[in-house]
Amino acid sequence: MTQSPLIGGSPAMQAVLDRIHSVARSNATVFITGESGTGKRLCAAEIHRQSARADGPFIQLNCGALAADHPESDLFGHVAGAHPGARSDKAGALAAADGGTLFLDAICDLAPTMQSRLLRFLQTSEVRPLGADEARAIDVRIICASAEDPAEAVRQGRLREDLYYRLRVIPIEMPPLRARGEDVNLIAQAALATLSREEGRRFTALSSDVRALFRRLAWPGNIRQLLNVLRQIVVMHDGETVGRDMLPDELLAEAAEAAMPAIPKSVEPLLGKSLAEIERLVIEATIARHGGSVSRAARTLDVAPSTLYRKLEAWAAADARPDLR
Repeated sequence: MTQSPLIGGSPAMQAVLDRIHSVARSNATVFITGESGTGKRLCAAEIHRQSARADGPFIQLNCGALAADHPESDLFGHVAGAHPGARSDKAGALAAADGGTLFLDAICDLAPTMQSRLLRFLQTSEVRPLGADEARAIDVRIICASAEDPAEAVRQGRLREDLYYRLRVIPIEMPPLRARGEDVNLIAQAALATLSREEGRRFTALSSDVRALFRRLAWPGNIRQLLNVLRQIVVMHDGETVGRDMLPDELLAEAAEAAMPAIPKSVEPLLGKSLAEIERLVIEATIARHGGSVSRAARTLDVAPSTLYRKLEAWAAADARPDLR
């Protein structure tokens, strides 16, 4: 068996690979979730590759990019004359995947009428193309994926609950790149070799400081962002080792932001205010929390009540003065 395109030795990724190996030989539907760019399509393709259907077709269909006028044709097919644009018969993705696997990406974007028809197919394994008189039996395994939380889509009424449970027989969650430790550098190293061959460059390695920086980054775009960064480096530079000076400015800005200490959410509203303003806010909020009792607020703030009374009088006097500007 050829090597899997899914690279990674992290515990999170090993758990995914083990699950793929366990479910590949089954015909059960699989629901893959995970952030955009985490490799959901590669996961689906690897399930197909390890399955008994490996010699059959692997068909991918993005449910958010179906034809606007007749989306049924993309999934279920049509016969010639079924609608004004149907000049000839069209098999549709389900029939094209007969004997293999159909990967439905962005399943939460599937139109409600399409969801109903897909549910019927899952119940009967029969497809009737648009305009056809008879249905046809299809032997296909369904794998679907979503970058958003499908349970939330169900709560919002965008995804049928009965379809969701029909599809989510075997759930697999692809971990974000930031949760995969040294995997980021394993992926980068493999991609660097491939991109260097494609672009006729000599790169063979990442410098130690680049490897350390890659480990620290949050990678909001996940593997897709990493590959884009590497392609930009390979196209714009040449050499044997990728150094920090070759990294795109926006990535260095992300690294600088990641190196800054995190600011607690409770402190964020105070940013931009003077120390005197912050002191007044804290004192007044503490007094309010104690039901207006200055003495109890003073005990909480570890100051004398007289100190608070003086400050309150000064603020009241300042507030009463007319603004002469």
